[in-house]
Amino acid sequence: MDLAVLNYLICNIREVLKTEALLLWGVRDAIDDIKNELISMRSFLVDADKKGADSEGEKTWVANVKDMAYEVEDVIDHFIYHINSQRIGGRSARFLHHTIYFPQNIWVRHQTATKLQKINKTIKAIPEMKQRYGVDRIEGTKDNRKWVVRRGESSLFFKEDELVGIENKRQLLMGWLMDGEPQQTVISIVGMGGSGKTTLVANTYNNDVVKRHFECYAWITVSQVYDIEELLRSMIKEFYESRKEENLADLNSLKLQIVSLQDSCLGSRIILTTRKEDVACYHLGGKSYVHHIQLLQKEEAWELFCKKAFSSSPNGSCPSELKLFAQELVGKCEGLPLAIAALGSLMYSKNMSQWKEIYNSLNWSLSNNPMLQAVKTILLLSFNDLPYQLKHCFLYCSLFPEVHEIRRKRLIKLWMAEGFVEQVKGSTPEEVAERYLTELIFRSMLQVEERNGSGRPRRCRMHDLMRELALSISEREKFGVVHDGGEEMKECKARRISIHKNDREHKPFTGMSNIRSFHVFNKSLKTLPSGSKMLRVLDLEDALIDELPDELFKLFNLRYLNLRGTLVKELPKSIGKLLNLQTLDIRNTKRKPLRMDALSSPPPNLQKLVLAGKLKKVPQWFHLLQSLTYLKLHWSRLEEDLLPHIAALPFLGRLSLTNAYVGKTLCFNTGFPKLTELIIRNSPQLNEIIVENGVMPNMKSLYIISCMELKKVPKGVEHLNLQELILRSVSLELKNRIQGEGSVDFPKVQHIPKIYLS
Repeated sequence: MDLAVLNYLICNIREVLKTEALLLWGVRDAIDDIKNELISMRSFLVDADKKGADSEGEKTWVANVKDMAYEVEDVIDHFIYHINSQRIGGRSARFLHHTIYFPQNIWVRHQTATKLQKINKTIKAIPEMKQRYGVDRIEGTKDNRKWVVRRGESSLFFKEDELVGIENKRQLLMGWLMDGEPQQTVISIVGMGGSGKTTLVANTYNNDVVKRHFECYAWITVSQVYDIEELLRSMIKEFYESRKEENLADLNSLKLQIVSLQDSCLGSRIILTTRKEDVACYHLGGKSYVHHIQLLQKEEAWELFCKKAFSSSPNGSCPSELKLFAQELVGKCEGLPLAIAALGSLMYSKNMSQWKEIYNSLNWSLSNNPMLQAVKTILLLSFNDLPYQLKHCFLYCSLFPEVHEIRRKRLIKLWMAEGFVEQVKGSTPEEVAERYLTELIFRSMLQVEERNGSGRPRRCRMHDLMRELALSISEREKFGVVHDGGEEMKECKARRISIHKNDREHKPFTGMSNIRSFHVFNKSLKTLPSGSKMLRVLDLEDALIDELPDELFKLFNLRYLNLRGTLVKELPKSIGKLLNLQTLDIRNTKRKPLRMDALSSPPPNLQKLVLAGKLKKVPQWFHLLQSLTYLKLHWSRLEEDLLPHIAALPFLGRLSLTNAYVGKTLCFNTGFPKLTELIIRNSPQLNEIIVENGVMPNMKSLYIISCMELKKVPKGVEHLNLQELILRSVSLELKNRIQGEGSVDFPKVQHIPKIYLS
């Protein structure tokens, strides 16, 4: 489980050891020794993770190794915090030389070395290394990465034929929805968790015939804790979007009045899913239907299991030698779709001995157990079968609130900031993280809620049973906890804490000196925890925070800072002190132009930057972002040409400009050596794009969307080695210039393999 901690820590120590010898005076040997011990500890945990800790003695030693890893992490991080506090501010080497011999610095170094030596001594107290770490048992194991690529991108696309036992139920619902009755009708789908309620309703709701029948439609999710005004705003927004209308109102400031829908919504339909019979039978006026969803019949259950477990077999059929085992396993699920899908995904590509092992482990644990406990046991098997790289990624999702839709991009950036994503030769960290997400979806550990135009998941969520399992493991392993803020948290032993909404006033946060991640999902929270010097992740999205405390800019370890939707008006100059910051999100921070000019020095390691809102001018520090790989400007409406400020950035790979520039011409006349993706969107005045020969040599994808004044393809597009050109909501003149071999600009784009026009 905590291999992520060790991997991150070993990499961190290697970076520390690269630091100038002067700064490591007195501690280098102790740090080097502990690094070697951590490598051995990692081997022990890899082996323990694969075979499982069976006896109480093994479980105790695994827990001790994890605790020691956390202790080492604390000592190392506190020391790095100390030396970085000396380096921040541009102090000279001569000054640093003298500070080393201050009594306080000598004491810190001595204390650090003493603590590391004590931990090392504790580890080495066990007589033999092989007995201590079980290194001799590691032989014969191998790093099987088949899970990373086995299904490629197949799990990213929704397949109608993967649904089982749904057609008759869907036809029933469609009949109720479109029966032509003038009065309001409420349709309730009731059933236990994991029975397929949401799958059935989503499949019906997304049917084109159903959507064409209504003028507008909306899908909202209600969790156990909810805000009625937020739900109504979300519903109104979806109504606007379904009618293809501009959202004219500021939904955040819209004053809502609750009115009766009974008399004003003739012909409307409300369809809801619930586990509770009383909710399903509650009278809302008008006509009502209640549908009790039935568990799958034996044949349906078998069909669903085979689709998951044997999708790579000829005709998706079960091999004869596995049929007896498979039928027994399916029977254990008692027709519950979630359990069947999870178990089928678990059994994919397993050999005979693995089938027998799982069959035997299910046999004893499910006998005479209640249904819910049986499901949890199956889900636990699915978790235990995850490669260790994915276990912490899965558990991390439980920090989000119940039924919360998690944005793919947000999740990937968080995983990277936490150090969960391994380095894989030939792949970017984002690509590796996306494979992790793909695998979790394939294994039915996460559910896709929304996909983009190309079929990739845009948002996903955890089934509540999965989340319940993940939370229990997270708390037990000190991985993370969810806190509702109703009681004062005096000591947090977990490494991550997530603050969720409640109806009570939040108590102060204390005892959080060792947390590494702080997430806020409570809009009423206005204060941050004090004393959390080691934070790697600070996620404050939508929190009512209007000012950033000075302590924030001393967080040397901070990799991820999300201020999206907060009330922060400007970024202080001191943000440049965040030397390790990789992701900074300040979208939707305020209505007025965002003041970025006051920032003279940005975080030097910033990799991704998203700015949403009016910019008075191009930030003069853009050219300093030497580690930047992704830049998105959203409704910046700059009058100054942005391109000269970013053309020389050495690692910029993706550039997205949405109404970022109000000029008529964009000219790429130099640079952009690593750029592979360019998106130009919603530029109403743009009528010309010029690309000089030799610029953007690695460009693969060019998107031009909603630029109606652009009548010609970009000048110089023939020089680009494009793999795809996507033109959406562009002028008819532009479309006519490239459609067909006889069109004017067809010779300029005929080398591009994929051209999309819409």
